[in-house]
Amino acid sequence: DTKDMLNSIAGVMDLAAASGEDLGTVSDIVTDAMTAFGLAADGTTKVIKNGLTKEVSNATHFADILATASSSSNTNVAMMGETFKYVAPIAGSLGVSVEDAAESIGLMANAGIKSTMAGTSLRSIMNRIATDAGASSKSLGALGTITEKLGVQVYDSSGNMRDWSDIIDECRSAWGGLSQEQQSNYGKTIAG
Repeated sequence: DTKDMLNSIAGVMDLAAASGEDLGTVSDIVTDAMTAFGLAADGTTKVIKNGLTKEVSNATHFADILATASSSSNTNVAMMGETFKYVAPIAGSLGVSVEDAAESIGLMANAGIKSTMAGTSLRSIMNRIATDAGASSKSLGALGTITEKLGVQVYDSSGNMRDWSDIIDECRSAWGGLSQEQQSNYGKTIAG
């Protein structure tokens, strides 16, 4: 409604101005991804800035995340929007935070994996982990490889996915101790 739009427009306009993208494109990116993450247009998020907690609209918060991620990585708002188009639905359904998804997208962009390629790749990884794709009676799938071979728990005792950033950090730590052959085989199993 009009009130929701007015409460949210400032952050979207700031992002459009900072990114050089047109307002309509930025608005679509923000609203589409917010929907996929289950963030209501009329909702607010508590953020901590300079040691102070304040409430901002979900759209403003999301726009701030996009601005920060795109300015601190090798991507831009339009490419991040394209990435979110593919990964946001699965990330949102798994409870991955917008911040963790944006960080993953930025890190992928820094490695040259951007836009549609990043979105489909990250979506595939999340799907494979969530469903243990590739598992058979003779081999572990993505989830099994992460838990059994890397020793990283993906789900908590209630069956909810743990924080994505914690999972990735723990996988990264375990990855360093693997041989090149193990890295190649586990990488294929996890990422496809």
